[in-house]
Amino acid sequence: MTRKIITPDDYKNIIHVPHEGVSHHGTSEEETEALKASLLKDPRINNLLIPEECIRRRNTALAEEICRDYGDMKDIEVLVVLTGAIIYASDMGRAIYTAGSINTRYHMIKTSVYDKAIKSTGEQYRAVEMVLAPRDIDNRDILIVEDITDQGFTMTWLLDYLKNERLVNSTRTCSLLTKRLANPTPEVKKLRDELVVDYSGFDIEDIWISGYGIDTAHDFRNIPHIIGINEHYFS
Repeated sequence: MTRKIITPDDYKNIIHVPHEGVSHHGTSEEETEALKASLLKDPRINNLLIPEECIRRRNTALAEEICRDYGDMKDIEVLVVLTGAIIYASDMGRAIYTAGSINTRYHMIKTSVYDKAIKSTGEQYRAVEMVLAPRDIDNRDILIVEDITDQGFTMTWLLDYLKNERLVNSTRTCSLLTKRLANPTPEVKKLRDELVVDYSGFDIEDIWISGYGIDTAHDFRNIPHIIGINEHYFS
């Protein structure tokens, strides 16, 4: 298969990303290959999955959708899931203002799972604990912004926490990436099937990724693209 070319109309819906990655229709193949070659000089990087231009344009389309859904609201209470979503949430806030002149009020939350090992097959559950709790969100309408929806443990816990402990009025979820899980356990499949992501940018395969705020071994957060990671380098 070849790299998928994204057209202007494609940006209006969640974009399904193949293993080979995507590129913007206005970018030449030579430019894309040159960027990819530059990234692949780092042996930890396996592929250029989603270039910066595709992320920017999908963010713009999502912001327009969010502004339509929030109607006449002057403010959106954005809950940023640290640390991976901090760049995405910042860009989305600017895109929302450009699309609808709506102010975004930022709140931060950070969680951790009891098992910090790399995700493996056969997982049924991971307990989530609070590291940094948000302030001043009770009885508000919350837009949760996260970097990636993977197995769904954290987001499921977070939605329960907001509803039952913080008594928020409502929640909507916005995720840059959603993974197509390859071999989820029945427990994880059920969790994902029940988890609603209201706004999702890209649907990706079940591979290691990094960039645009997402790290691997504390690196790559500042790369403006989504990249595939060479898993064997870290094994």
